[in-house]
Amino acid sequence: MCNKEEESADPPRPAAGVADLAAPLWAVADATLRLGRQELRYGSARLVDVREGPNVRRKFDGGRARLSLGDWRIDALAVRPVQIEPGRFDDGTDDGQALWGLYAVDAQPGWLPAETSVDLYYFGYENDGGAFEQGAAGERRHTLGTRLWGARGGWDWNWEFIYQFGSFGRGDIAAWSVASDTGHTWRDLSWTPRVGLSANIASGDDDLDDRDLGTFNPLFPRGNYFSELALLGPRNFYNLHPSVTVKPVEGLSLTVDADFFWRLEREDGVYGPGGGLLRAGARSDARYVGTELSFNATWEIDPNLSATAIYAHFIPGAFIRQTGRSESIDFIELTLRAQF
Repeated sequence: MCNKEEESADPPRPAAGVADLAAPLWAVADATLRLGRQELRYGSARLVDVREGPNVRRKFDGGRARLSLGDWRIDALAVRPVQIEPGRFDDGTDDGQALWGLYAVDAQPGWLPAETSVDLYYFGYENDGGAFEQGAAGERRHTLGTRLWGARGGWDWNWEFIYQFGSFGRGDIAAWSVASDTGHTWRDLSWTPRVGLSANIASGDDDLDDRDLGTFNPLFPRGNYFSELALLGPRNFYNLHPSVTVKPVEGLSLTVDADFFWRLEREDGVYGPGGGLLRAGARSDARYVGTELSFNATWEIDPNLSATAIYAHFIPGAFIRQTGRSESIDFIELTLRAQF
């Protein structure tokens, strides 16, 4: 999970073939309508993100209306994901999936403790080819959630609570997730150290023989949900992720962290970042999936240019060792990013 303060409902970047219509309303509000192909990112990107990392960022076709009213910013959207094709300028709309919903952000709510902001949201999701360890069927899922985030007195927090219901084939869906990232920064010490702990959990299916589905679906999340290695996806899991960050010089940030992964339900398996089943759960009763150790160095050269070096090492746990090949994985990433 992210270990820094994040602005919620970041303004999506326009993509090719998009039009914006903006107008003031009653002198106290502003409205914007965006139609066409566009990128979307909300909150901590746990459910809807542009998906940094792959060769092509994620885009959607459809419409998004934004209303800015006082401290509130409210989005209404109805879109379908873009189907990525190997050629140039030939990406079509994926008619087998749909996303719609409302996302509201209040950066300064008076009914919460000082420095705490809140997101409230609903997403509807349809997939003609939903696939889980239980099987494949039509999936219609409704997601309700809230996020509390902020910083005060050296502390920062980012907590999210999500519940899902709907239908999967002839069965019902009941799934949930809780995500948290809490840290403390000592700004008066040399190197400005920050110690953080991310603790997260998402439901799995506890009975593969009934029609009902308990596996959480993160919809369209960021690919590097847990780390840049992007090995595991947020379904049927719980994890603990401590980290330490220091800034030895201006613009340079160094982070070391460890991530420990378990399965929540023994009946359900382990899934990848894209939602595909990596290992079936029935072949082992073990819960522990593995440990990832990583080091991240980021240099902010100027406001528009940054360089990143990452090394990660994944050590398979008992579940991976008992269900197939179980070699350790090493990952190196070197990135130079220019943003305008």
